Amino acid sequence: MNTDDSLESTVTDRPMQAYVRAERLSRLLSDEFEALKAQNIDQFEALQPGKADLLTELSVLTGISEKSAQPVPGASPLDGAEWDEFKQLMGLCRDAHHRNEILISRQLDAIRGTISALQGATGQATVEVYDRLGKLNRVKRARGYNEA
Repeated sequence: MNTDDSLESTVTDRPMQAYVRAERLSRLLSDEFEALKAQNIDQFEALQPGKADLLTELSVLTGISEKSAQPVPGASPLDGAEWDEFKQLMGLCRDAHHRNEILISRQLDAIRGTISALQGATGQATVEVYDRLGKLNRVKRARGYNEA
């Protein structure tokens, strides 16, 4: 790591360094989504340490991890126009993370449904259906899978 990329930077360098790391995080979240779509768990797991490292670096650069003895009421370490682009990019990263979380949830639900169907669930089986907003609705079927 060279001196320009050091986490011990001046306050004026921090927004730019944080933005560069947020760009890396955005690319990593995109790679994570592609791995999830392809159901490549090994690739997904390989990305996790890098994501954790980036989040740690971002918390240090933004001052969010620093605990001051007397915080100023209403003050944020990210106040100021120099942080606006970073905050906008981090909002996009939050949305990408949420998208990945939804995909994981849906894949887990599909796996649970498959396991339940293979086990020949007794009684009334349910089918999981998603509405347009991604909310889960359970629909009771007239017959169980093992009765079909």
